Amino acid sequence: MKNNYFFCFFLTLGFLLPAAISTQAQIKPNGTGWINIFNGKDLSGWETYLRPSEAAPDQKAIGLNQDPHGVFKVANGMLHISGQDWGGIFTQKSYSNYHLRYQVKFGQKKWAPRENAVADGGLLYHCSLPYDYGSKCWMRSVEMQIQETDIGDYHNVGAGIPQLPFSRSNDDEVPVDQYDPFAPLKPTKNRVFRSGNFESAPGQWTTGELIARGADAVFIVNGFVVNRVYNLYRDDLQQQTTSGQLQFQSEGAEHFLRNIELRPISYHQTGTPKLVAGKPEIQVSARETQNIEILNQGDAVELIAVELMGKDIERFVLKLPAFPLMVKKGDTLTIPVTAKAGSPAGHQVKLRLETVLGPVSDFAVNLKIK
Repeated sequence: MKNNYFFCFFLTLGFLLPAAISTQAQIKPNGTGWINIFNGKDLSGWETYLRPSEAAPDQKAIGLNQDPHGVFKVANGMLHISGQDWGGIFTQKSYSNYHLRYQVKFGQKKWAPRENAVADGGLLYHCSLPYDYGSKCWMRSVEMQIQETDIGDYHNVGAGIPQLPFSRSNDDEVPVDQYDPFAPLKPTKNRVFRSGNFESAPGQWTTGELIARGADAVFIVNGFVVNRVYNLYRDDLQQQTTSGQLQFQSEGAEHFLRNIELRPISYHQTGTPKLVAGKPEIQVSARETQNIEILNQGDAVELIAVELMGKDIERFVLKLPAFPLMVKKGDTLTIPVTAKAGSPAGHQVKLRLETVLGPVSDFAVNLKIK
């Protein structure tokens, strides 16, 4: 997996530099480097495209910047998406090489024909015209799924064919493709499920993050890497897809968004961090908390997430720090971990750490249930 990652990283880097300069010229970071692309007051900087759902009695076309039913509203600093009509709200600007984060929670209202389905939405990135490419209401794009219990699934909406590491698994006894960091990269336009469900409890906010590095992307949920997309390529254009607008979907379910912000990614890493685990393997149980101790013996490094690698990773319960987190030379990072009750002895996973440029090199901790 490590070799595949660096192959894709350098493959895309040659296409990145003009886009990276363009993006940084468009946005003006504040003191923290983050830019609010949703101001919490109105829809400045955003546009909409809608159509009626298949179950709506009135099938009259709606179209661009027409919202007769108030699908998109701003209240109390939040973007309220009712889900009544299908379509999306998208940024006027295009972006490339960025770290995006947002918070989402689902409401109670659902609309036919999905009134009995799980609440659904989605983040579309690298969007381009036409407005009605996907399901007659979404732009050509790639989707980071925002759906109850499935936040972080990959869907293809026509922005190109990427490569993902995935293997066959089961979701409610149905065979599916699931992100597997140990699997080889394979091109696919089919749905690839996230590695695990790390969403917050119903009614609470879940933090989603997207790292867009040229034609590569990483999906993060509540601080856990759950999917990776590499080398997004359009055969019809004979080039990688590395930039585009951002769009949030309306797809039959009420949900709320807030704190939608991004920052540009710099490829100029300075220094060489050296993260060392106090123990290369930790025995974990449901009865007591163990601590993963990580010391930085090298230069400072910013961490943005962790990744659990293996099967049934949700059996491990980690108390993560607030990311992004700068770990300086001599600093120690402590991550408490337990196992869920009833987890089988001997089950193990690997933990690694994530930066905006990818996993930390030469670092891993094995977690094993005793």
